[in-house]
Amino acid sequence: MKKRIIGLDILRDIGVIFIFLYHFCIEYINLAHGTDPIMPSVNYFANIWARPASLFLFIISGYALMYNHEDELTTKEYYIRRFKGLFIPFYIAYTIMFLAYFAVNNVAAGSTSPLYTFVFTIIGVDAMVQEMSGGLGFYLIGEWFMSCIVFCYIFFPLFAKAVKKCKYVLLVVLTLWSGFMLFVFNPFDMQVEHNPLFVLLYFYVGMLLYELVGQKQILKNIRIICTVISVAIFVYLLLAGYTAIFPVVLNQPFEIVCVIWSLAMFLAIRDVDINPEKRIYKVITYISGISWNIILVHHMIIILLFKHYDISLYSRRETFTLFLLAIVLTWIGAIIVRNLNAKVKSAFVNK
Repeated sequence: MKKRIIGLDILRDIGVIFIFLYHFCIEYINLAHGTDPIMPSVNYFANIWARPASLFLFIISGYALMYNHEDELTTKEYYIRRFKGLFIPFYIAYTIMFLAYFAVNNVAAGSTSPLYTFVFTIIGVDAMVQEMSGGLGFYLIGEWFMSCIVFCYIFFPLFAKAVKKCKYVLLVVLTLWSGFMLFVFNPFDMQVEHNPLFVLLYFYVGMLLYELVGQKQILKNIRIICTVISVAIFVYLLLAGYTAIFPVVLNQPFEIVCVIWSLAMFLAIRDVDINPEKRIYKVITYISGISWNIILVHHMIIILLFKHYDISLYSRRETFTLFLLAIVLTWIGAIIVRNLNAKVKSAFVNK
């Protein structure tokens, strides 16, 4: 039995926590038009973590597939396994959120969109299609992340062959392509950072890291250097955002900073060792185990709460209470999706 890499669980937990916090803050500001003066500052703090958190989720995905030797499966076996792991919980979560959306808004999601656009939801790319079409479709859950991870999983068998035969050639090609889209010209009518063809680079970097490092211990000096880099970037971004000491990093430079930060955190944290008997180990692995379900349900729950409650007269205490309610409902939703997912797999898939 493979040893659980607790460092990857820690990174997943960091990712899902700050993605949740970012979405709560940004919807408080943009959707609910909240006026608490502290929220833009909290949102900035969440935002400087949200992008690197997203990036190392892609890096972890590529690394984990190689670690689990899914490159050794037949193509059919691989896609069946990915379908079970990705789409079954997605369909369950979508059904729950579709009904919740109707219950709160008294209208079905996508009611004004052509029925054929539901195909994009079925294949998990509705967020990407909606962004490019300007709002058409049945998109509810999964964010741009779902569209991107679908593309990553599709390309994995091809990348797995390339990482054995021409790993650096493909790395250069993906780097040049992503750099072109980021700095020169974006040929697609969508945000570059949300484009699956841009994100493929980060997924492949995760695969390449496993090929280069594998299960070997990362040298202590490298871990120390990467820890220093991670802390230095975090401190710089904090000072830039909350003081006038340094200029704020925006747009393309921010993406490059996030790439460096994500790689540094991966190398610094991957080999963290925690006794499995300790409570913190169980908490970390528990959150990591439901992280995908949290990603699926959290944003729509936050949106529905802000649409249902008028927060214009909220005190800070009431806003914090709503935040706690969003956490509890997200946790309940994630558990329901996890349990239903297990029952569906048991009833239909594993027979």
